[in-house]
Amino acid sequence: MNTGLALHQEPENTKNQPTHDDVSTIFNSVFNVELAMSPEAIKKAFEVRYQVYCIDRPFEDPDCFVDNREHDEYDPRSAHALIRHRMTRDCAATVRLVMAGDTPDQAEFPMEAPCIPRMDQRARAAFAGARREQIAEISRMAVSREFRRRLNEDESPSGTSDFVCYSDAENGKRAMPYMSLGLLAAILQMSVRHGITHWMAIMEPAQLRLLKRFGVEFDHVGPIMEYHGRRRPAFTEAASLIEGIRKRRPDVWSLITDAGRFLPAKPDTDDKVKEKGVA
Repeated sequence: MNTGLALHQEPENTKNQPTHDDVSTIFNSVFNVELAMSPEAIKKAFEVRYQVYCIDRPFEDPDCFVDNREHDEYDPRSAHALIRHRMTRDCAATVRLVMAGDTPDQAEFPMEAPCIPRMDQRARAAFAGARREQIAEISRMAVSREFRRRLNEDESPSGTSDFVCYSDAENGKRAMPYMSLGLLAAILQMSVRHGITHWMAIMEPAQLRLLKRFGVEFDHVGPIMEYHGRRRPAFTEAASLIEGIRKRRPDVWSLITDAGRFLPAKPDTDDKVKEKGVA
């Protein structure tokens, strides 16, 4: 899972740091989570992915995507989400959840064969014991480098209009360190919608460390391996991860769950997952 995220270094002096209650306020004042439900929104997600995976960090060949939209065979069985900049509606980030398909040839997840067998016995047993239709792989988590550049520039070379659009740059820079939490909020909302109870992902070690600082700890994390760079596989029960966040960082829990509005289902339930307070 390539995020393009820069680590947020917390200053030693915490006197002027925002209180925990500010996490949701800061992020939501600048960004909003949007499930990509329309063809237009999904195309926008593909455009961000193209910029990140074909241009910024060229893991994919841009010549393979003449429409400047990166996509693959897993997208038809995936859910997609965007993080948008409230003021301009520009897309700042995207993420998808790859789910098990309806046919045997669509049963496996992208990281399953190369990564799951290399995890320890407890992790393999947890994966084998979960209902496949309730597992999803967190994938194509991408933050736009172009958006970060524009948000952080001091003045616009393109004229007054760009400067006005990004006049909230100061607050935007305060919100950017929480982008990974916004993406996790998007992942949770998609999971609630689709009845997902378990998450798997392949992440950079630095991303895992960043998430841990926010109280986000996966149940199982495997060894560092070569998988489009140095990565570590992870597998977790969503409800367990979210409850752990609530205990360690209630402020982060509030942002990710929208103050408890979105909560994952417990595993091995036959009932459809319901959104608390959502019709």
